[in-house]
Amino acid sequence: MDLRQLRSFVAIAEAESFSGAAARLHVTQPALSRQIRDLEAELGVRLFDRSSRRVRLTPEGDDVLRHSRDALVGIDALRERARSLSGGRVGILRVGATPQVLESVLSDFLTRYRRMHPDIEVQLVEDGAVTILRLVEEGQVQIGLGVHPVREPLRARVLFPARIVAVMPTSSPLGRKRTVALGDLTSQRLLVLRPTFATRQILDGAFQAARIHPHVALESGDPHCLLKLAAAGHGVAIVPSTLLLPREGVRLAPIVDDNVSLGFWVVVAWDARRFFPPYGERFIANLVDHTRRSYPGDRFDRTAPALRPIDPARAGESLARGLLVTSHPDLTRELPRKLLPTRAKETQRRLRYKR
Repeated sequence: MDLRQLRSFVAIAEAESFSGAAARLHVTQPALSRQIRDLEAELGVRLFDRSSRRVRLTPEGDDVLRHSRDALVGIDALRERARSLSGGRVGILRVGATPQVLESVLSDFLTRYRRMHPDIEVQLVEDGAVTILRLVEEGQVQIGLGVHPVREPLRARVLFPARIVAVMPTSSPLGRKRTVALGDLTSQRLLVLRPTFATRQILDGAFQAARIHPHVALESGDPHCLLKLAAAGHGVAIVPSTLLLPREGVRLAPIVDDNVSLGFWVVVAWDARRFFPPYGERFIANLVDHTRRSYPGDRFDRTAPALRPIDPARAGESLARGLLVTSHPDLTRELPRKLLPTRAKETQRRLRYKR
């Protein structure tokens, strides 16, 4: 048994396809099949049920998969530890993020980071926010920029709030408002993202809670397409503030419900089970500092109410203590005041008075 066989087995299980795994691993499908046959012969169990169109794990294969992942976690941790023996000055970081965050946050940040740390190679992976966190858990990326909440065994630090924004043509009557109430969208033709996007899931949940049945004119996987259509007068686009939003040709207004901005908290996450190199910790610290100075959509802080704070009961142990955005006094002391909702600011004032 060798590591190549284990990695091939895990890849096939995740792709549920020999052809998909072969493309991901850059090997031929016959070579992949031979590796699995050899692994099954060595273990003495059948790992996959090949009778259906989709490749499925047998019960024995499911058990072997869990142990294989654990073994690969240990091997990867050993490799990363060996790389860090030089003092953490040289290494590779695999970082995952959504296309919007890559464009609006990491593009500028990496220019400065690579100047400061030229010997750290940063490899980028693009995917949806939910998928990025899964890739962190599976060890395919070491650092992921995703959306709160994260689940164990991942740890995370909050970076910044992302508001859900209505983008309207300049001729729209709603364009005169600084914020748009959820009810204002009832009669509008909405241009929205697909249900796999966090923005869409939050929007749908708000509409459902308010018993509003919106008029969805278009669902798209491309937020830039929605912006163009909104500018041309085809409807109101609903996009996150993590997108690089235009400053001319359209009107922008955060969506508000019950005096709270709709949106989500962007976090940077890593897997606590795995060895995390010193240069990874420095990357996160530098990124936190970068987003404390500015972040996409921070202009709306002056015109729109805060997001709903993170609930400590939901956060659990998955977020690092002292770095949550929440009204709990022990968890707000280190945060910039502009990120805190009103109640948390009052808590900070009381804490300073007591000290």
